[in-house]
Amino acid sequence: MSIQRTCILPRQHSRSLISRLLREGLVRLIVLTLLTRLSAQAADSPYADDPLTPVYRAAAEHILAETGTARGNCIVFGAGTGRLAWELRTSGRFRVLGVEEDANHVMTGRQALHEADVYGDQITLHHGVLTNLRYRDYAAAVVVSDTIIAEGRCPGAAAEMFRMVRPDGGIALIGQPVGCPNPLPRKDLESWLRDGGLSCQVTEDTRGVWARIERPPLPGAGEWTHNLADIGNTACSGDTRTSDRVVPLWFGEPGPAAMTDRHWRPHSPLYKHGRLFVAGNDRIICSDAYNGARLWDLSVPNCSRIAMMRDAGFLALASDFLYVAVEGRCLKVDVATGQVKSTLTVPTKGREWGYIATVDDALFGSTQVPGASYIAARTARGAVGNQLGRGNERMVVASTALFCLDRHTGQLRWTYDGGSAIANAAICIDEQSVYFIESTAPAAAGDSDGRVPLATFTEGSGEHITCLDRDTGRVVWRHQCDLLFRHVMHLSCAQGVVLAGGCRSHERDFWYHLRAYRATDGSPLWERDVPSGFGTKDTDHGKQDKHAMIIGNTVYLKQGNFDLTKGTPLGYRFPTSSCAECSSSLKHIFSRNGGCPTAFALNGKGKGVTLCSAMRPGCYISIIPAGGIVVLPALSAGCTCGYTLQTSIGWLPR
Repeated sequence: MSIQRTCILPRQHSRSLISRLLREGLVRLIVLTLLTRLSAQAADSPYADDPLTPVYRAAAEHILAETGTARGNCIVFGAGTGRLAWELRTSGRFRVLGVEEDANHVMTGRQALHEADVYGDQITLHHGVLTNLRYRDYAAAVVVSDTIIAEGRCPGAAAEMFRMVRPDGGIALIGQPVGCPNPLPRKDLESWLRDGGLSCQVTEDTRGVWARIERPPLPGAGEWTHNLADIGNTACSGDTRTSDRVVPLWFGEPGPAAMTDRHWRPHSPLYKHGRLFVAGNDRIICSDAYNGARLWDLSVPNCSRIAMMRDAGFLALASDFLYVAVEGRCLKVDVATGQVKSTLTVPTKGREWGYIATVDDALFGSTQVPGASYIAARTARGAVGNQLGRGNERMVVASTALFCLDRHTGQLRWTYDGGSAIANAAICIDEQSVYFIESTAPAAAGDSDGRVPLATFTEGSGEHITCLDRDTGRVVWRHQCDLLFRHVMHLSCAQGVVLAGGCRSHERDFWYHLRAYRATDGSPLWERDVPSGFGTKDTDHGKQDKHAMIIGNTVYLKQGNFDLTKGTPLGYRFPTSSCAECSSSLKHIFSRNGGCPTAFALNGKGKGVTLCSAMRPGCYISIIPAGGIVVLPALSAGCTCGYTLQTSIGWLPR
C-alpha cells in the first residue's frame, strides 16, 4: 500500500530529510516552492519558556477573541523582540509587522524569528520611531502593543498608533493581561489615550487592563455593492470625500495573472465596510481596501461573466455575505472569511441564475437558459473572445423570469413570468419597485439560447417597461415603449425617475439615447438623443458601450449632462477615452483618458487630472471611488498598449 503525504519542512533540515525519504521510498514527497513556511501548529517557539510565556499567550488569546473576524495586517506598536507577534501569527489570520524603537530588540527578534523560518513571510520587525512612523495611514486591521505587556508603559504617541488603524472596522486593542511583571496603571493608559485625542472606555477586570477602539467609517464614505454601484444601476458610489489630488496608500496584489482579459469587459470590483472584492478568472479575491492585504481567495469555476454591458453582474454584496451567481445556483459567501455558508438555487429546474441583486433581507434573481451568459472559461482567446465584449449589434443576454428569495433562508417570496424576454442589463430596483425592459416579440420571447439581438428585441414594438412591487412581485404598471437601441441597452433609477439608455448607429456616428419615465406610473418625462462625435469607422473599441451615470439629480454622459427630472442640458462634458467606461462619486467622474486613470471634477470645466501616468485601467469599470478612497485593481490584464505598471493600487484623497 502506498502512503502519500505532503511535507512542509524547515530549511535547515530539508536537504538531508528529503534525501532519506526518497532513498527509503516511504513517502511520495510533494516539495513546495516555499520550504521556509512552517505550519503554525507544528512550529516550536524560538523564545525561552519563562514567566512571560503564559502572559503572552493570554494576551494573544484575548486579542484574537476581541478582534472577532478581523484579518490581514496587524501592527505591533512597540514590538520588543517579537514575542507577541509570534503568538498572534499562530492564528493564521494576520501578517504581523512589529515596530520597535530599540534596535537591539529588533536584531534579537529578527534572529529568533529567522531561526524559526517565519521571518519575512509571516512576521517582519522594523526599527522605527513610534511618534513618527514611516507608513501610510490605515496600514493595519488590528494594532496592539508588546511594550505595554513587557514593560508596563505606553510607547510612542497614541495618535500615531491610531493613525495606523484602518476605517470601518479596524481595531486598536491596547493593554495587558493579569500577571504581567510590570503592571500598567489604568490611569496611565487613559492619560496616554487622552493625549492622543482618543476617547474610549478602559476596562480593568480579571482579563487585565485593556482599551478597545474601533475606527468608524470615514464621514461621507460611499459603497459599490453591485456591478453598476447599487441596485439602481446609478454607477455612482455616493462618496463625498473624493478628490482629483491623491497620494498612494498602497500597491501590490492582486496582480494581472489572476484577472480576466480586460477586453472582455469583466465584472466591476465591489466595496463595502473596508473590503474590496475583485472578480478574477474563476475566482473571487477579497482584499483590505485601505492597505491591500489579501484577506481570502475563493475558487469558483465558471463564474467569470464577461461582456458586462450586455448582461447582468453575477455578484451582489451585503454587509455579511457576498452572493455569487454561477450556473444554476448562488453561493452565499461569508465576507470576513471567504467560506461558502450555503448554496441557493433558482426556483425553476433546468435554468441558470441570471440577474442578481440584494437589499435588506431580499435576494433578487432571474432565470435564464443554460449557457446564455458569456463566461470567460468558455470563451476562445484572441480576437474572437474580444469581440464578445464590444462591437456593433452584439446580442444581449435575456432571462425568462424574475424571482425574489429571502436571502437568509432561501425561501421563495415571489416569481414573475410574463412569457417574455427580459434584458439582463436592463433591470433595476428602488425602495418600492423592480423595473425592467422586456420584449413580447415572438422571436425574442421564444429565443432558444438566451441571446437576443436588440433589433429582434424591439421588433414589432414588442418592448415594454414593466414595474413590479418589490415585496410582492405584483405588476404595478406596464407600458409599451419604442426604443431605438441597437448596440447596448441599460436601465437605471433614482429620485423617482426610471431612465432607459442605449446606443445605435445613425448618420455616420454612434448616437446615445436617453428615455426618462416617472417611477410611480411609467409616464414619459423626457428624451434626449446625443451624437457621440466618435464616428462609426472604428467599431471594436467600445464606443457604443456607454452607460449613463446618475449623480444626485443629474444624468451624465461623456457628451453632456442633463437634469434628471426635466432633461434640461446643463453643459458639462469630459474628454474620456472612447473605449473607456466611467464610475463616479458625488464629486468626481473617474475613467481612462490618454490611457491613464483620470478624475474629472464635477464642479470644474471637465478637464481631467491624471492619477498615475504609468498605469492603465481596464476597459470596463475598474476605478472604484468608495470608502473615502479610490481603488484600482489590476484589471488591465491582457492589454497590448504601452505602459509601465500592472498592479492594484489604492489612493488617498488629499
